[in-house]
Amino acid sequence: MTERFQPGGVTHALVSGLVELALAAALLAWSLVASESSPEAATSLSVAALVWAVLAVVSLAVAWLRARVLAAELDDEAVVLHGLGGPRRYRYGDLSAVEVSRRRTRLVARDGTVWVVRGVRGGAQGNRFRARVLERAKAAAAVAGGPGGLKERSESPPVDSLPAGRQPEGSSDG
Repeated sequence: MTERFQPGGVTHALVSGLVELALAAALLAWSLVASESSPEAATSLSVAALVWAVLAVVSLAVAWLRARVLAAELDDEAVVLHGLGGPRRYRYGDLSAVEVSRRRTRLVARDGTVWVVRGVRGGAQGNRFRARVLERAKAAAAVAGGPGGLKERSESPPVDSLPAGRQPEGSSDG
């Protein structure tokens, strides 16, 4: 079963783009009205309309990217990151860690290569993504018969802790 993570804010970016586009159209109309009485005011309003039109295009492009392109999928064998270059698959066995900070989530390969997961935004969604990846990696390792080598990396305390009988190296307990 495939699970899909998409960034939020699609509606916000879309509404922002449409409002900016409406403002650009209103400014352009006002510049046409003002052109008869004051050419300087008409020029200023036209430049403002152009600026708002550019901002509208950027907001609409962000909405499109968030809705269609930037996503992360988890299937039984790999993490699939979607981007402008197309989808890329990273098998669970090739990953060594999932890093979660407040703003970014990253996948770390065994060779140290790091990929930003753009479809996962914020710490809460990052923690859910990390938990799902760890779950699926452990299940894939159990099916393959090997030990699961995927680790968590986070600014927050880890979800899994050491077993009660073991102490980490360098501890002061004897």
